[in-house]
Amino acid sequence: MTQVDYIKHLREKEGASISEIATRVQCSWKTAKKYADGNIDLQGRGKRRRKKRVMEGYEEWIEAWLIEDQRMPRKQRQTAKVMYESLLELGYQGSDRTVREYVRRIRQEMQNKAQEQAIRLEQIPGEAQVDFGEFKAITGTELKTYYELVLSFPHSNGQACQVLPSENTVCFLHGLQSIFEIIGGVPSVIRFDNLAPAVKKIQTGTDRVLTEMFKTFQWHYRFEAEFCNPGRGQEKGHVENKVGYVRRNNFSPVPVINDLEEFNRELNDKMRADRDRMHYTKGTLISELWEEDLAQLLPLPSTPLEIVQLNTRVVNKYGEIKVDKYLYRVPNVSPGNRVLVKAYWDRIEILDEYGEKLLHSCPRLYLQSAKDIDWASELEIFIRRPRAVERAVYLKALPDCIKDYFLSTEDLKERRQRIKAMVDVLRQYPLNIAIKAAELALSYGKTDEGSLKTFAAYEEGAFDTAPTPLEEPWTPSEVAQWQPDLSIYDLLGVVSSNE
Repeated sequence: MTQVDYIKHLREKEGASISEIATRVQCSWKTAKKYADGNIDLQGRGKRRRKKRVMEGYEEWIEAWLIEDQRMPRKQRQTAKVMYESLLELGYQGSDRTVREYVRRIRQEMQNKAQEQAIRLEQIPGEAQVDFGEFKAITGTELKTYYELVLSFPHSNGQACQVLPSENTVCFLHGLQSIFEIIGGVPSVIRFDNLAPAVKKIQTGTDRVLTEMFKTFQWHYRFEAEFCNPGRGQEKGHVENKVGYVRRNNFSPVPVINDLEEFNRELNDKMRADRDRMHYTKGTLISELWEEDLAQLLPLPSTPLEIVQLNTRVVNKYGEIKVDKYLYRVPNVSPGNRVLVKAYWDRIEILDEYGEKLLHSCPRLYLQSAKDIDWASELEIFIRRPRAVERAVYLKALPDCIKDYFLSTEDLKERRQRIKAMVDVLRQYPLNIAIKAAELALSYGKTDEGSLKTFAAYEEGAFDTAPTPLEEPWTPSEVAQWQPDLSIYDLLGVVSSNE
């Protein structure tokens, strides 16, 4: 445990005073106060040069040899002495005693891991687990990849969730921060996988080198972070199950996301409603156990942490800067000038070199996996199933005029013909042409296949003027608008039965 962590521990966990901390840690009162109650900026802390260990760079050789030895008969396994001699040939300059001690420790860890048995972890109120999941959603006319960040409480079997456009550091921390605000507090202990936004390097045992942004976030919200052993996802099995549960119950069939903020609000309304069911083993409502979890949460800080990545960029000759493989135009800034970039999860702010003047702000772009929907292929399956088009998943993303073109008729034969006509148009023209053709067809009341194709051809520029329905002035309006009374045919059956 570092000195800073120990000071935080004494203050938060043991309730020690500043003077007592200064005495126990043997530091000045000012230093104890700074790290116990102050906000710590890791990005501003200097780094001391670490002395290189004699074994550094040679551990992987020993570990590889020991793993290979597990496949060999015991009598043919390498001894620590043989490994030491092999390391000398590789340039090792330490003693054989250091090698023997390292070999002994790694062998013991491998043996403990082999003998490890799964145990049921104690479910303590207020302790949580976190994990990411992935799913597809319709945005506009594309099928995009989104990420669900789920925080679950094993004690109550409840969960909260935020949908994000990426798994990067600022999205991850923003998602956690949003969940803390939704539930009204911070779990005292949170178990994570060794995800890149939090863990920079995995060391032996439970030691981790954390990213600076995550460490600052952890200190600001005062929770204890635990990390699973590599490849041991079952150590946070509760949240892994919850990721699948949330996906099955909320993202199937494929949802439509046009406003991410509104989608997250509706999602967490569903999360709250989901707690009004019985716990699978405890015979109590999840909502009641959830209150026990909430009672153990740490209070939120008085001010939220600003989650942002700072970078400097030089404006290129086209007046652009590059952030995460995307080019952003910087208006009214000369090429060659240096600017400060503040990258939030949802926007990019570009300031002058000294960070004093805001030059430009724009939405942040993400390299989300996306593909255009093949509308013709999706609609073709409903030519023989015209009634089912009302429940088609991808119909949610179609413009209203095309949906009206199908659904404005209850006659299934007519609907089948309209679907076929639209499929043919979509195979020949882009979606925007099909939209305008459908609008014209509905406005003129000409919804047959020939008319739809004619309107589409006009929109593409095949005609100079819009085709209009033929006007036929000779038939009197009384005759043109006359509709036969079909009920008289029912009387024929009555007359026949009387005879």
